[in-house]
Amino acid sequence: MDFQISEEHKLLQQRCRRLTEDFATRAAIHDRDASNPVENYVALRREGFYGLNVPKELGGWEVGLLGYSLAAEELAQGCPATALSFNMHLSIVGPLMENPELSLATKQRTAELVVKEQKLIAGNFSEPHTSSLVASHAAPATRARRVAGGYRINGRKAFASMLEAADYCAVLAHLEESESPTAAILLLVPRQAPGRRIEQVWDTLGMRATCSDSLILEDCWVSEDAALFQADDLLPFIRSGANWLWASYTAVYLGVGVAAYKEVIKVLKERVPRGYSQPLAYHPDVRRRVAEMSVDLEAARGS
Repeated sequence: MDFQISEEHKLLQQRCRRLTEDFATRAAIHDRDASNPVENYVALRREGFYGLNVPKELGGWEVGLLGYSLAAEELAQGCPATALSFNMHLSIVGPLMENPELSLATKQRTAELVVKEQKLIAGNFSEPHTSSLVASHAAPATRARRVAGGYRINGRKAFASMLEAADYCAVLAHLEESESPTAAILLLVPRQAPGRRIEQVWDTLGMRATCSDSLILEDCWVSEDAALFQADDLLPFIRSGANWLWASYTAVYLGVGVAAYKEVIKVLKERVPRGYSQPLAYHPDVRRRVAEMSVDLEAARGS
């Protein structure tokens, strides 16, 4: 990977900063109310960001993981919940675009959805019993059964961020007819699919606006063309897409750290203790600690 920041990257950062200013005006409200920041997703769609990691020949931006990381760092400074939830879209589109084993037809269809039709997809592999630490996503408990004209899905998905705002949820399930424990199928479940419901369990202290509730699928029916990907062994797909499936999240948290750093500087410059003429920013130990924060953030960018 080339880690040089190009002029194209800088222009992308500038566009993200403009969005960030807007997102910041309502981030606290959405987090307080645990409400979906729908306005932000609309803005991202208007800017064409749904196709950030779609190849140029398929109509996208093809910014790659580096370009996306720069964008995510900026967006997270305005609304961390929006940046983290929107990553659920890009973290599923990326592996579908870059996996060499997927057919061109699948990639074209995915690109058609997110670029031309401007559909938002919430990728959802997680289940109550799974852990990315040991790649247990490769053996989902959610089951899909072939039926006339499509599939019936039964199961429970966890941490389903952006679920109510997205047009589709990309659900990972085990195909019942397969004997392999790591066989899986990725199905696009529309927002209004029969048998799909949401259990609102996301009641955290922070990042409340991700609305990462549970998705319940009870004989949920989807058509045959809902199948995006199928494999007898999911592990190779997970390994080849690990950069998007997991590494993409790190840039969001880097952005949160940068926002905290900027806020600390702002507060220290403004706060003048009683009896003193200078703000706390002049205190030597405060300056040292702020410098350490800066070094840590730059080290995180470089890693």
